[in-house]
Amino acid sequence: MTESNPTQEERLFAALSHGSVILFGMGAVAGVVIWATQKDRSRYVAFQALQSVVYQFAGLLVSMVAWCCWGALYFASMIPLLTMAEQNSSEAPWFFLVSLFLMAVPLILMAIWILGGMWGAVRTLQGRDFRYLVIGEQLERWLSA
Repeated sequence: MTESNPTQEERLFAALSHGSVILFGMGAVAGVVIWATQKDRSRYVAFQALQSVVYQFAGLLVSMVAWCCWGALYFASMIPLLTMAEQNSSEAPWFFLVSLFLMAVPLILMAIWILGGMWGAVRTLQGRDFRYLVIGEQLERWLSA
C-alpha cells in the first residue's frame, strides 16, 4: 500500500482523515467522505482514510463501552449513598468516591485515542506511510485478499 512519494494534496487528504479524530465520532464520517472521493485517485489516501475510519469506529466503540461500564458502576455506587442519606450520615461511602474517581478512565482512553489519530495526521502530513498497530496490518491483509 505504500507509495514512494505522495503529493502534497495526497498528504493533506490523508492527514485530514486521521486528524478528524478530534471530532470524536463524527470524524469517521470525514474519513468515509475522503475515502469515497479519493479511492480511485490515490491508493495512499484511500488506505490512510480507510484505516482512520476503522480506527475511529474502534475508538468510539471502546469509549462507549468504557462510559457504560463507568455509568453502571456509578449507578451502583448510588445505592449505598442513598442508604447513608437515610441514616443522616454526612460522610460519602468509599465506593462512591472510587466510582467518581474512575470517571477519569474513559476520559484518559479518549485522550489517548485522539492523540493516536493526531500522530497519524502528523506522520501522513510529512509524507510517511503510517499504520496503526493492529488495524494497519489487518486492513492491508483484508484489502490484499
